[in-house]
Amino acid sequence: MTTTNRWPHAFFAAAALYAMIGVCWGLAMSITKDHATYSAHAHLNLLGWVSLALMGAFYALLGQGVANWVKLVNFSLSNLGVICMISGLYLYLGQKGPASIFGPLLAVGALSVVAGFLLFGFTVISGLIRKPAVAA
Repeated sequence: MTTTNRWPHAFFAAAALYAMIGVCWGLAMSITKDHATYSAHAHLNLLGWVSLALMGAFYALLGQGVANWVKLVNFSLSNLGVICMISGLYLYLGQKGPASIFGPLLAVGALSVVAGFLLFGFTVISGLIRKPAVAA
């Protein structure tokens, strides 16, 4: 298996990890009846599980020609964003830390998520422009 073909697997593996954390977190909230951090839980599921899985699907199905460095940067930005944003939201919503801690986490997380999505969007759109569909 080449390095190029491993990127979809890396995206799916990260997505699966976030999904496992998300469902356990949801179960814990249900058991404790403490839903103070539900927004962070939802962001983890959407940004971590759903978004990374969709990015992995794109790279597996249509993105074989995308340069490895683009996939690496996309993967890194997206994961940094998920980890920082969810940690910051958890600390903020659960009132478990001062703004001097959760503020920078949220800022780095949000900027990384946006940068990851902008890179991904540019990659998808430029691929369509460079390789128009062939009529059947």
